[in-house]
Amino acid sequence: MKKIIINLIILILIASCSNDSNITESATSQDTAYSNYLLTDFYENAVSGVVAIRAKTPMGPSTGSGFVWDKAGRIATNSHVVRESGNILGDIIVSFSNGDEMEAKLIAHDIYSDLAILEVDYPKNYNINPLKIGNSALVEVGQTALAIGNPYGENFTLTKGIISAIGRARSDLETNFQIGSVIQHDASINPGNSGGPLFNQEGEVVGVNAQIVSRSGSSSGIGFAIPINTAKKVIPSLISKKYYEHPYLGISGTDLIIELKKELNIPFEIQGIYVTDVVKNGPAINSGLKEGDIITSISNELSTSKVYTFSGLVNFLTENSNPGEEIKLTVIRDNENVSIDIILGSRPLRN
Repeated sequence: MKKIIINLIILILIASCSNDSNITESATSQDTAYSNYLLTDFYENAVSGVVAIRAKTPMGPSTGSGFVWDKAGRIATNSHVVRESGNILGDIIVSFSNGDEMEAKLIAHDIYSDLAILEVDYPKNYNINPLKIGNSALVEVGQTALAIGNPYGENFTLTKGIISAIGRARSDLETNFQIGSVIQHDASINPGNSGGPLFNQEGEVVGVNAQIVSRSGSSSGIGFAIPINTAKKVIPSLISKKYYEHPYLGISGTDLIIELKKELNIPFEIQGIYVTDVVKNGPAINSGLKEGDIITSISNELSTSKVYTFSGLVNFLTENSNPGEEIKLTVIRDNENVSIDIILGSRPLRN
């Protein structure tokens, strides 16, 4: 009798484990199917608002991606994709996923943010599908990153990854200035993806794909997108004024890494950026900032931020300031804290 009971218990345990395994496998399968469904649904809804771009330039054809910005059907893209083309209708061709191709012309572009906006010659009563614009301030590391673009001419390619980092500062590839608050992600992007949208899991555009880091020239899992909140400031100005004014401080600097601290005999606990140059007749030098100062914080009427890296300084200026506004820098000079008020200028126009 005892043996029968023991065998019965073993059978129950085996059945229980088997059922748990089946339930787990079933749940995983359902989650995968649901995820795939969401991606399929997302792609079908979003792809009609993405375009492939061909532009005539004096150096030959330029190709890239773009997306429908507004109800007027204007196309947002990267400056470097279209800025060498003329503004004559037909110098730029945009292609939609349904096979429609239309002539476009450059309204304006901004080198410093690597953004541009195009006007398209649509047929009458054409169905325009602007993409949903999100909020890049809500982007966090680990979130889903989705890209649609035209890598190597393979039009309307969808790739998926995650947000790898936020708050990067990247060169605009044309001047000595940097683009602030750049989003790093590992969704595969390649030449031809430039100007295309970066989406979050909700299908909102949170960035404009612009650069990759790669020794081969192809995707290595390090892609960069201009934050959509930058585009939300720059593009309306390009439409209305044909330019955008960026705040200008007029300094060069470097992160205060431990090697520099040792070289300059700076206490280990001090954090900030070391000012290596102050531009002649710039806002900073006119307000008393000096080479050798260590910037430790920056503030204005609405926000205050500690400064740990040069990227952090660029990001604050990008997100929180405008030309003509006053900022306050706290610097260390001769082992003392000094407060300096500076009226920001504007970067030279380069359109």
